[in-house]
Amino acid sequence: MADVFQQQLDADEVPLFPGLEEEEGYGPLPLRNLAVGRELTFDVYLKIKQKGETKPHFIRGCPKGEVFLKEWHQKLARLKIPSVYFSLGDMDRVMQYLQQQVDSVLADDSRSDLEKGMQVCDAAHMWTFQFFNSEEARTGPQIKLALNNLDALFQTIKGDRQKMLYLRDIRRTSFHLYTHCLNVALLGMAFTKFLGWDRDKIKWFGLGALIHDLGLIRTPRAILEKKGKLNEDELFKIKRHPIDGFRMLQDLAFMRWESLQMVLQHHENGDGSGYPEGLKITAIKPWSRILRILDSYEAMTSERPWRPAMEPKKALWGMADDWQKNKLFDHYYLQAFVKFLATG
Repeated sequence: MADVFQQQLDADEVPLFPGLEEEEGYGPLPLRNLAVGRELTFDVYLKIKQKGETKPHFIRGCPKGEVFLKEWHQKLARLKIPSVYFSLGDMDRVMQYLQQQVDSVLADDSRSDLEKGMQVCDAAHMWTFQFFNSEEARTGPQIKLALNNLDALFQTIKGDRQKMLYLRDIRRTSFHLYTHCLNVALLGMAFTKFLGWDRDKIKWFGLGALIHDLGLIRTPRAILEKKGKLNEDELFKIKRHPIDGFRMLQDLAFMRWESLQMVLQHHENGDGSGYPEGLKITAIKPWSRILRILDSYEAMTSERPWRPAMEPKKALWGMADDWQKNKLFDHYYLQAFVKFLATG
């Protein structure tokens, strides 16, 4: 029995936003992903923090094998709980559950394009989580699954700029490496559609954007979350992540070369001041030049644990200033990106 859902829940104790639960062995799952009337194939947990406690803990709300009831969904929605949680040991079951949910929602003509897009985005976010955290998940079939989801996302919302940006904006409740990568992918697919690319190139660009920061999983979390200035050793470790990511992917079957180059070159600057190779603009691949712009803009306009989000206009002014002074970005793509954002 799902005893917790049948108990009185204190709204002040439960609605905590997701954030780095994998340290405790759990992963967040947006409430919208639990299908009412469908049997759960994994245990569902709630994240609880009672008064006087410094750390939250996780309690099982609904066990595997139970049908998720409408009244339980209503109770959680009424308490404004954005996410439930699952044990990372159940990741494969959760992935299979989400993929079946995607197939069901995409075939449902009563669902709006945005609802369908949101479901595919959730599956892509979970795919990124698994791909980054499990070496066993980095296979050719998994790459094909990601491409299929990106293609379904693009087809569902027809590359609509406003819908893509909306899907990106709703994921800003908390910082996460996987969230950042998915946001860059969404931004990139909308922008390359604006540039007139064909659908096949767009989804491969989306894949490169989705996995571009894979190498950061080898960077100590304390460095990634540090609020103060990084020292020389910490900077060195950060600057290794493009090479680390490239090496983790280079032998993977069914990968397009341009997507791999995005992983390797996304921190190269046009004036040669970037890393890891200090390339100048003519040596940087076009897809990587685009990603450099998107990655910078998304990072600046999203909240981080150590700083608030920057206003989009201020971010663009800063990027334009960087180009004027040091030619960090590709001028053609930067101008096109400004036009893209200005297009209503």
